[in-house]
Amino acid sequence: MHIAIISYTFPPSLEIGGRRWAKFCKQLQKKGNEVTVICSGNTHSSQKDWYRREFPEVNIKVLPKRYPPWLSGNGGTFMQKVLYWFVTRFLKPLLKINVFDKGFLWRRPLLRTLRSLHQEKPIDVLVATGAPFSILSYGAEFKERFNEIFYVIDFRDPWTWGNSYGINSMSDKQLKYQNVQETRAVAASNMICYPAESMGHFLKQKYPDSIFKLHLLTHAFEPERFDVHQLNKKERKGYIYGGSLYNGIEESIEQLRKVLEQNPSFDFSWSIYTQTHFPLLEDSFAAGKIKLHPYISEEELFKRISQSKAYLVFFPMDKKDFISTKFYEIIYTQTPIIYIGETGALSDFIQENKVGVHILPEDMENKLPQYLAEEVPHEPGFFDIQKYTFSSVTDNFINKVKTMMNA
Repeated sequence: MHIAIISYTFPPSLEIGGRRWAKFCKQLQKKGNEVTVICSGNTHSSQKDWYRREFPEVNIKVLPKRYPPWLSGNGGTFMQKVLYWFVTRFLKPLLKINVFDKGFLWRRPLLRTLRSLHQEKPIDVLVATGAPFSILSYGAEFKERFNEIFYVIDFRDPWTWGNSYGINSMSDKQLKYQNVQETRAVAASNMICYPAESMGHFLKQKYPDSIFKLHLLTHAFEPERFDVHQLNKKERKGYIYGGSLYNGIEESIEQLRKVLEQNPSFDFSWSIYTQTHFPLLEDSFAAGKIKLHPYISEEELFKRISQSKAYLVFFPMDKKDFISTKFYEIIYTQTPIIYIGETGALSDFIQENKVGVHILPEDMENKLPQYLAEEVPHEPGFFDIQKYTFSSVTDNFINKVKTMMNA
Protein backbone atom coordinates (compact mmCIF):
# COMPACT_ATOMS: atom_id res chain seq x y z
CA MET A 1 0.00 0.00 0.00
CA HIS A 2 1.00 3.59 -0.54
CA ILE A 3 0.45 5.35 2.79
CA ALA A 4 0.71 9.15 2.93
CA ILE A 5 1.06 10.79 6.35
CA ILE A 6 0.39 14.48 7.02
CA SER A 7 2.26 15.46 10.17
CA TYR A 8 2.86 19.19 10.46
CA THR A 9 5.59 18.60 13.03
CA PHE A 10 8.22 16.01 12.19
CA PRO A 11 11.83 15.36 13.18
CA PRO A 12 14.37 16.86 13.38
CA SER A 13 11.95 19.35 14.97
CA LEU A 14 11.53 18.80 18.72
CA GLU A 15 8.04 20.30 18.76
CA ILE A 16 5.17 18.32 20.23
CA GLY A 17 3.59 15.77 17.90
CA GLY A 18 6.47 14.88 15.61
CA ARG A 19 7.69 11.75 17.28
CA ARG A 20 4.48 9.68 17.06
CA TRP A 21 4.25 9.29 13.31
CA ALA A 22 8.00 9.46 12.71
CA LYS A 23 8.25 6.15 14.56
CA PHE A 24 5.14 4.67 12.95
CA CYS A 25 6.25 5.58 9.42
CA LYS A 26 9.49 3.62 9.84
CA GLN A 27 7.54 0.57 10.97
CA LEU A 28 5.02 0.92 8.14
CA GLN A 29 7.88 1.00 5.65
CA LYS A 30 9.61 -2.00 7.26
CA LYS A 31 6.39 -3.98 6.90
CA GLY A 32 6.32 -3.56 3.14
CA ASN A 33 4.41 -0.34 2.58
CA GLU A 34 5.48 2.65 0.51
CA VAL A 35 5.40 5.65 2.83
CA THR A 36 5.29 9.36 2.05
CA VAL A 37 5.37 12.03 4.74
CA ILE A 38 4.24 15.62 4.25
CA CYS A 39 5.56 17.88 6.99
CA SER A 40 6.65 21.43 7.69
CA GLY A 41 10.23 22.53 7.99
CA ASN A 42 13.04 24.10 6.04
CA THR A 43 14.28 22.93 2.65
CA HIS A 44 17.98 23.45 3.33
CA SER A 45 20.27 20.80 1.88
CA SER A 46 21.46 19.91 5.40
CA GLN A 47 17.94 18.88 6.42
CA LYS A 48 17.44 16.91 3.22
CA ASP A 49 20.69 15.08 3.92
CA TRP A 50 19.45 14.36 7.45
CA TYR A 51 16.22 12.86 6.10
CA ARG A 52 18.13 10.67 3.65
CA ARG A 53 20.27 9.43 6.51
CA GLU A 54 17.54 8.91 9.12
CA PHE A 55 14.62 7.94 6.85
CA PRO A 56 16.34 6.43 3.78
CA GLU A 57 13.29 4.49 2.57
CA VAL A 58 10.66 7.14 3.28
CA ASN A 59 9.64 9.81 0.77
CA ILE A 60 9.52 13.08 2.72
CA LYS A 61 8.00 16.21 1.26
CA VAL A 62 8.75 19.36 3.24
CA LEU A 63 6.52 22.41 2.99
CA PRO A 64 7.38 25.83 4.48
CA LYS A 65 5.67 26.34 7.84
CA ARG A 66 4.10 29.68 6.88
CA TYR A 67 3.11 30.17 10.52
CA PRO A 68 4.62 33.33 12.00
CA PRO A 69 6.75 32.23 14.96
CA TRP A 70 5.82 35.34 16.90
CA LEU A 71 2.19 34.14 17.03
CA SER A 72 3.31 31.53 19.54
CA GLY A 73 3.75 34.43 21.96
CA ASN A 74 7.28 33.44 22.92
CA GLY A 75 9.17 36.73 22.96
CA GLY A 76 10.60 38.09 19.70
CA THR A 77 11.48 41.61 18.65
CA PHE A 78 9.59 44.67 19.82
CA MET A 79 7.77 44.88 16.49
CA GLN A 80 6.80 41.19 16.70
CA LYS A 81 5.40 41.74 20.18
CA VAL A 82 3.36 44.64 18.81
CA LEU A 83 2.08 42.44 15.98
CA TYR A 84 1.14 39.70 18.45
CA TRP A 85 -0.74 42.22 20.58
CA PHE A 86 -2.57 43.63 17.54
CA VAL A 87 -3.56 40.21 16.13
CA THR A 88 -4.74 38.76 19.44
CA ARG A 89 -6.47 41.93 20.65
CA PHE A 90 -8.09 43.29 17.50
CA LEU A 91 -7.83 40.88 14.55
CA LYS A 92 -8.52 37.54 16.26
CA PRO A 93 -12.09 38.43 17.37
CA LEU A 94 -12.99 39.24 13.74
CA LEU A 95 -11.81 35.92 12.30
CA LYS A 96 -13.54 32.55 12.28
CA ILE A 97 -10.26 30.65 11.96
CA ASN A 98 -8.10 29.79 14.93
CA VAL A 99 -4.97 31.94 14.70
CA PHE A 100 -3.25 29.60 17.18
CA ASP A 101 -3.71 26.66 14.82
CA LYS A 102 -0.33 26.43 13.08
CA GLY A 103 -1.85 24.96 9.94
CA PHE A 104 -4.27 27.76 9.07
CA LEU A 105 -2.03 29.02 6.21
CA TRP A 106 -1.19 25.51 4.99
CA ARG A 107 -4.35 24.62 3.07
CA ARG A 108 -3.35 25.53 -0.50
CA PRO A 109 0.21 24.16 -0.51
CA LEU A 110 -0.95 20.99 1.26
CA LEU A 111 -3.83 20.27 -1.14
CA ARG A 112 -1.58 21.06 -4.09
CA THR A 113 1.06 18.63 -2.80
CA LEU A 114 -1.53 15.91 -2.16
CA ARG A 115 -2.96 16.23 -5.68
CA SER A 116 0.51 16.02 -7.22
CA LEU A 117 1.44 13.04 -5.06
CA HIS A 118 -1.79 11.20 -5.89
CA GLN A 119 -1.15 11.70 -9.62
CA GLU A 120 2.41 10.40 -9.36
CA LYS A 121 1.60 7.39 -7.21
CA PRO A 122 -2.04 6.82 -6.17
CA ILE A 123 -2.51 7.11 -2.40
CA ASP A 124 -4.20 4.10 -0.84
CA VAL A 125 -4.27 5.36 2.75
CA LEU A 126 -4.06 8.98 3.86
CA VAL A 127 -3.34 9.73 7.53
CA ALA A 128 -3.75 13.22 8.97
CA THR A 129 -2.67 13.81 12.55
CA GLY A 130 -3.66 16.80 14.65
CA ALA A 131 -3.00 19.17 16.24
CA PRO A 132 -2.85 21.40 14.21
CA PHE A 133 -6.48 20.35 13.73
CA SER A 134 -6.99 22.34 10.54
CA ILE A 135 -4.97 19.59 8.84
CA LEU A 136 -7.76 17.10 9.53
CA SER A 137 -10.28 19.30 7.71
CA TYR A 138 -7.88 19.78 4.77
CA GLY A 139 -7.54 16.01 4.55
CA ALA A 140 -11.32 15.72 4.59
CA GLU A 141 -11.53 18.16 1.70
CA PHE A 142 -9.10 16.03 -0.28
CA LYS A 143 -10.95 12.82 0.61
CA GLU A 144 -14.24 14.32 -0.59
CA ARG A 145 -12.66 14.83 -4.00
CA PHE A 146 -10.88 11.45 -4.13
CA ASN A 147 -13.28 9.12 -2.39
CA GLU A 148 -11.28 6.01 -3.33
CA ILE A 149 -8.68 6.95 -0.70
CA PHE A 150 -8.99 5.39 2.76
CA TYR A 151 -8.83 8.40 5.08
CA VAL A 152 -7.55 8.12 8.67
CA ILE A 153 -7.72 10.99 11.15
CA ASP A 154 -5.55 10.79 14.24
CA PHE A 155 -6.52 12.81 17.32
CA ARG A 156 -3.33 13.18 19.36
CA ASP A 157 -5.18 15.66 21.59
CA PRO A 158 -8.79 16.77 22.09
CA TRP A 159 -10.00 19.26 19.48
CA THR A 160 -13.22 21.18 20.29
CA TRP A 161 -13.62 19.43 23.63
CA GLY A 162 -10.15 20.47 24.82
CA ASN A 163 -8.71 23.59 26.38
CA SER A 164 -5.45 23.94 24.44
CA TYR A 165 -4.46 25.50 21.12
CA GLY A 166 -6.57 28.58 21.79
CA ILE A 167 -9.88 26.68 21.95
CA ASN A 168 -10.78 27.95 25.42
CA SER A 169 -10.44 31.59 24.35
CA MET A 170 -12.80 31.38 21.36
CA SER A 171 -16.12 33.12 20.95
CA ASP A 172 -19.25 31.02 20.47
CA LYS A 173 -19.15 31.83 16.74
CA GLN A 174 -15.53 30.73 16.40
CA LEU A 175 -16.09 27.55 18.39
CA LYS A 176 -19.09 26.74 16.19
CA TYR A 177 -16.81 26.95 13.14
CA GLN A 178 -14.33 24.59 14.80
CA ASN A 179 -17.15 22.15 15.50
CA VAL A 180 -18.19 22.30 11.85
CA GLN A 181 -14.61 21.52 10.79
CA GLU A 182 -14.32 18.67 13.29
CA THR A 183 -17.65 17.17 12.22
CA ARG A 184 -16.59 17.41 8.58
CA ALA A 185 -13.34 15.55 9.31
CA VAL A 186 -15.13 12.82 11.26
CA ALA A 187 -17.76 12.38 8.53
CA ALA A 188 -15.18 12.16 5.73
CA SER A 189 -12.94 9.74 7.59
CA ASN A 190 -12.93 5.98 7.24
CA MET A 191 -11.07 5.48 10.50
CA ILE A 192 -10.56 7.60 13.64
CA CYS A 193 -7.52 7.00 15.83
CA TYR A 194 -6.90 8.24 19.35
CA PRO A 195 -4.15 7.44 21.89
CA ALA A 196 -6.10 7.14 25.17
CA GLU A 197 -9.30 5.43 26.30
CA SER A 198 -10.62 8.66 27.82
CA MET A 199 -10.63 10.27 24.37
CA GLY A 200 -12.36 7.22 22.92
CA HIS A 201 -15.13 7.43 25.51
CA PHE A 202 -15.75 11.06 24.59
CA LEU A 203 -15.75 10.39 20.84
CA LYS A 204 -18.25 7.57 21.27
CA GLN A 205 -20.63 9.95 23.00
CA LYS A 206 -20.17 12.84 20.59
CA TYR A 207 -20.21 10.76 17.38
CA PRO A 208 -22.33 7.66 18.08
CA ASP A 209 -22.84 7.04 14.35
CA SER A 210 -19.06 6.75 13.87
CA ILE A 211 -18.27 4.27 16.65
CA PHE A 212 -17.39 1.61 14.06
CA LYS A 213 -14.58 3.88 12.80
CA LEU A 214 -12.81 4.22 16.14
CA HIS A 215 -9.42 2.62 16.78
CA LEU A 216 -7.22 2.95 19.87
CA LEU A 217 -3.77 3.68 18.45
CA THR A 218 -1.80 3.73 21.66
CA HIS A 219 1.52 5.38 22.24
CA ALA A 220 4.36 2.93 21.73
CA PHE A 221 8.06 2.50 22.35
CA GLU A 222 11.15 0.97 20.72
CA PRO A 223 12.68 -1.78 22.88
CA GLU A 224 15.73 -1.96 20.61
CA ARG A 225 16.84 1.42 21.97
CA PHE A 226 17.48 -0.11 25.39
CA ASP A 227 20.36 -2.23 26.60
CA VAL A 228 18.44 -5.09 28.21
CA HIS A 229 21.52 -6.15 30.16
CA GLN A 230 21.31 -2.92 32.16
CA LEU A 231 17.70 -3.31 33.18
CA ASN A 232 17.26 -3.95 36.88
CA LYS A 233 20.84 -5.18 37.21
CA LYS A 234 22.45 -2.39 39.22
CA GLU A 235 21.67 -1.07 42.66
CA ARG A 236 19.07 1.62 42.22
CA LYS A 237 19.59 5.03 43.79
CA GLY A 238 17.62 8.28 43.84
CA TYR A 239 14.49 9.44 42.04
CA ILE A 240 14.22 10.83 38.53
CA TYR A 241 11.92 12.73 36.16
CA GLY A 242 12.36 13.77 32.55
CA GLY A 243 10.11 16.20 30.68
CA SER A 244 8.13 19.38 31.12
CA LEU A 245 7.29 20.84 34.52
CA TYR A 246 3.71 22.09 34.30
CA ASN A 247 2.03 25.04 35.94
CA GLY A 248 -0.29 23.89 38.69
CA ILE A 249 2.10 21.56 40.55
CA GLU A 250 3.74 24.24 42.71
CA GLU A 251 1.65 23.48 45.80
CA SER A 252 2.46 19.78 45.58
CA ILE A 253 6.17 20.50 45.17
CA GLU A 254 6.02 22.64 48.32
CA GLN A 255 4.31 19.76 50.08
CA LEU A 256 7.18 17.48 49.02
CA ARG A 257 9.61 19.90 50.65
CA LYS A 258 7.64 19.71 53.91
CA VAL A 259 7.69 15.90 53.78
CA LEU A 260 11.48 15.96 53.40
CA GLU A 261 11.87 18.45 56.26
CA GLN A 262 9.79 16.21 58.52
CA ASN A 263 11.84 13.15 57.56
CA PRO A 264 15.48 14.27 57.49
CA SER A 265 16.76 10.70 57.67
CA PHE A 266 15.46 9.85 54.20
CA ASP A 267 18.19 9.25 51.66
CA PHE A 268 16.36 11.31 49.05
CA SER A 269 17.61 12.93 45.86
CA TRP A 270 15.50 13.83 42.83
CA SER A 271 17.07 14.58 39.45
CA ILE A 272 14.84 16.44 37.00
CA TYR A 273 15.84 16.67 33.33
CA THR A 274 13.86 19.45 31.67
CA GLN A 275 13.90 22.53 29.51
CA THR A 276 11.22 24.18 31.63
CA HIS A 277 12.12 27.33 33.54
CA PHE A 278 10.67 26.62 36.99
CA PRO A 279 11.72 29.34 39.49
CA LEU A 280 10.41 27.46 42.52
CA LEU A 281 13.13 24.83 42.21
CA GLU A 282 16.18 27.00 42.77
CA ASP A 283 19.43 25.36 43.91
CA SER A 284 18.68 25.77 47.61
CA PHE A 285 15.15 24.35 47.44
CA ALA A 286 14.67 21.36 49.77
CA ALA A 287 18.27 21.70 50.94
CA GLY A 288 19.54 20.92 47.47
CA LYS A 289 17.98 17.46 47.37
CA ILE A 290 16.16 18.37 44.14
CA LYS A 291 18.34 19.22 41.15
CA LEU A 292 17.33 20.60 37.75
CA HIS A 293 19.39 19.44 34.78
CA PRO A 294 19.18 20.28 31.07
CA TYR A 295 17.80 17.72 28.65
CA ILE A 296 20.00 14.75 27.80
CA SER A 297 19.60 12.21 25.00
CA GLU A 298 16.69 9.80 25.32
CA GLU A 299 19.08 6.86 25.43
CA GLU A 300 21.00 8.39 28.33
CA LEU A 301 17.82 9.44 30.13
CA PHE A 302 16.37 5.94 30.09
CA LYS A 303 19.69 4.46 31.13
CA ARG A 304 19.50 6.68 34.20
CA ILE A 305 15.83 5.82 34.75
CA SER A 306 16.76 2.13 34.82
CA GLN A 307 19.25 2.92 37.60
CA SER A 308 16.77 4.93 39.74
CA LYS A 309 14.60 3.78 42.63
CA ALA A 310 11.49 5.31 41.07
CA TYR A 311 10.19 7.73 38.46
CA LEU A 312 8.61 10.56 40.45
CA VAL A 313 6.07 12.60 38.49
CA PHE A 314 3.81 15.50 39.48
CA PHE A 315 0.99 16.42 37.10
CA PRO A 316 -1.67 19.17 37.38
CA MET A 317 -5.39 18.50 37.01
CA ASP A 318 -5.45 18.94 33.21
CA LYS A 319 -2.82 16.18 32.79
CA LYS A 320 -4.56 13.53 34.90
CA ASP A 321 -5.48 11.54 31.77
CA PHE A 322 -2.09 11.97 30.08
CA ILE A 323 -0.42 8.61 29.35
CA SER A 324 2.53 9.34 27.10
CA THR A 325 4.99 7.07 25.32
CA LYS A 326 7.44 7.72 28.11
CA PHE A 327 5.41 5.68 30.60
CA TYR A 328 5.72 2.55 28.45
CA GLU A 329 9.45 3.07 28.24
CA ILE A 330 9.69 3.51 32.01
CA ILE A 331 7.75 0.29 32.55
CA TYR A 332 10.13 -1.50 30.19
CA THR A 333 13.06 -0.43 32.40
CA GLN A 334 11.23 -2.09 35.33
CA THR A 335 11.33 1.20 37.23
CA PRO A 336 8.31 1.84 39.49
CA ILE A 337 6.31 5.05 39.06
CA ILE A 338 5.18 7.40 41.82
CA TYR A 339 2.47 9.64 40.38
CA ILE A 340 1.26 12.56 42.47
CA GLY A 341 -1.83 14.19 41.02
CA GLU A 342 -5.57 13.87 40.64
CA THR A 343 -7.43 10.65 39.90
CA GLY A 344 -7.87 9.95 36.19
CA ALA A 345 -6.77 7.70 33.35
CA LEU A 346 -3.12 7.84 34.44
CA SER A 347 -3.80 6.83 38.06
CA ASP A 348 -6.10 4.01 36.89
CA PHE A 349 -3.43 2.81 34.45
CA ILE A 350 -0.73 2.75 37.14
CA GLN A 351 -2.83 0.97 39.74
CA GLU A 352 -4.59 -1.54 37.47
CA ASN A 353 -1.32 -2.62 35.87
CA LYS A 354 0.70 -2.68 39.12
CA VAL A 355 3.47 -0.47 37.78
CA GLY A 356 3.67 1.89 40.76
CA VAL A 357 1.55 3.98 43.09
CA HIS A 358 -0.78 6.99 42.90
CA ILE A 359 -0.96 9.61 45.64
CA LEU A 360 -3.49 12.43 45.76
CA PRO A 361 -1.86 15.81 46.49
CA GLU A 362 -3.79 16.16 49.73
CA ASP A 363 -2.53 12.73 50.90
CA MET A 364 1.17 13.38 50.34
CA GLU A 365 2.07 14.04 53.98
CA ASN A 366 0.53 10.74 55.11
CA LYS A 367 1.33 8.41 52.22
CA LEU A 368 4.51 9.58 50.51
CA PRO A 369 6.90 8.90 53.47
CA GLN A 370 6.15 5.18 53.47
CA TYR A 371 7.10 4.87 49.79
CA LEU A 372 10.25 6.95 50.23
CA ALA A 373 11.32 4.81 53.18
CA GLU A 374 10.62 1.47 51.49
CA GLU A 375 10.48 -0.07 48.05
CA VAL A 376 7.72 1.29 45.80
CA PRO A 377 5.13 -1.49 45.25
CA HIS A 378 5.11 -2.78 41.67
CA GLU A 379 5.08 -6.13 39.89
CA PRO A 380 7.46 -6.30 36.90
CA GLY A 381 5.97 -8.50 34.21
CA PHE A 382 2.35 -8.14 35.32
CA PHE A 383 1.73 -5.63 32.52
CA ASP A 384 2.40 -7.08 29.05
CA ILE A 385 4.63 -4.29 27.77
CA GLN A 386 5.40 -6.15 24.53
CA LYS A 387 1.93 -5.21 23.24
CA TYR A 388 3.09 -1.60 23.18
CA THR A 389 6.15 -1.85 20.98
CA PHE A 390 5.93 0.19 17.78
CA SER A 391 6.09 -3.05 15.80
CA SER A 392 3.12 -4.59 17.60
CA VAL A 393 0.99 -1.41 17.59
CA THR A 394 1.73 -0.90 13.89
CA ASP A 395 0.68 -4.48 13.10
CA ASN A 396 -2.65 -3.85 14.83
CA PHE A 397 -3.10 -0.61 12.89
CA ILE A 398 -2.39 -2.24 9.53
CA ASN A 399 -4.72 -5.15 10.26
CA LYS A 400 -7.51 -2.77 11.26
CA VAL A 401 -7.04 -0.70 8.08
CA LYS A 402 -7.10 -3.79 5.84
CA THR A 403 -10.18 -5.16 7.59
CA MET A 404 -12.07 -1.89 7.18
CA MET A 405 -10.95 -1.46 3.56
CA ASN A 406 -12.28 -4.91 2.71
CA ALA A 407 -15.53 -4.54 4.67
